[in-house]
Amino acid sequence: MKKKIVLGCIVLFSGLLVLIAHIFPTRPFVTITNNTNKPLFIYAGESIYDVDPEPEEVERIIRSKPEIIAPGEQYEFTASFISLIRRDAAIDVGWRIGGQYEYNSTGGGGQNFILSSTAGACSVSIKINDGFNNNILEGTPGNLCFKKIMAFKYKY
Repeated sequence: MKKKIVLGCIVLFSGLLVLIAHIFPTRPFVTITNNTNKPLFIYAGESIYDVDPEPEEVERIIRSKPEIIAPGEQYEFTASFISLIRRDAAIDVGWRIGGQYEYNSTGGGGQNFILSSTAGACSVSIKINDGFNNNILEGTPGNLCFKKIMAFKYKY
């Protein structure tokens, strides 16, 4: 009888932790707003900073389907729990305006973020306007999160 009570308490506690993790924003996230009058094709994913992807990862990225955001709408990309554990985890966000591919789009761009436990914000907002690399980046201070998100640009 005691074993069942202990097991029930463990299950209840685990369920409560999962519920809290999904209700409260404990993971950093990026909100993308489409301020254009055309559909926005979003390519977002996670990687490890300064590590080149394996050929299988490149193939998966190429074949991935983008999220499509209508004009005036928003999309939210939240970091995974695995990225909270990883060292040097990064979030990569790219977009195309009006078309999924370069030949049929009227603009595009990208922004990279690194997850840090010391600097940054719990959430970041990207407002995308018409043109290439024409966006506004805003950090939202406050909130409680395990890791913070900090914007950066790759140097080529």
